[in-house]
Amino acid sequence: MFSASLVWALSLLVTLWDFVVLQEMTYRLSFVSAAGLALFIAGVIIRAVAKRTLGKYYSYGLRTLPEHKLVTHGIYRHIRHPISLAAIIYDMGIPLFFSSLYGSLIMLGLVPCILYRVGIEERMLLGRFGDEYREYMKRTRRMIPYLY
Repeated sequence: MFSASLVWALSLLVTLWDFVVLQEMTYRLSFVSAAGLALFIAGVIIRAVAKRTLGKYYSYGLRTLPEHKLVTHGIYRHIRHPISLAAIIYDMGIPLFFSSLYGSLIMLGLVPCILYRVGIEERMLLGRFGDEYREYMKRTRRMIPYLY
């Protein structure tokens, strides 16, 4: 996921440049910055809830343990990839908090990277859990309940 890290770092650098150079380090509390803060907080909460639900099965990298059980309760009852959703939400919140249009546009580049990783994870889970995961996929959405 080198490209995702590069996009993320570039977005933060552009956000910083936008804030320091273009906005002359003048912070303006606005609807956009308040929405950015709300997104950041919501993303952090979703991630924490999802990590807690996974418990010992959580890993930064994609892996399953020999004794791994498919987690389908808690937040996972509604969506299959809440940690990926959380990453999109809180990462978008950062440049919005600083009212950085340029940083926000670059941060959008993370979405395809995260969706690519979700695809890899789904193939891995299908390989590990087979029909159990297929049934789970029929009952849930990837990231947005009732939509996607």
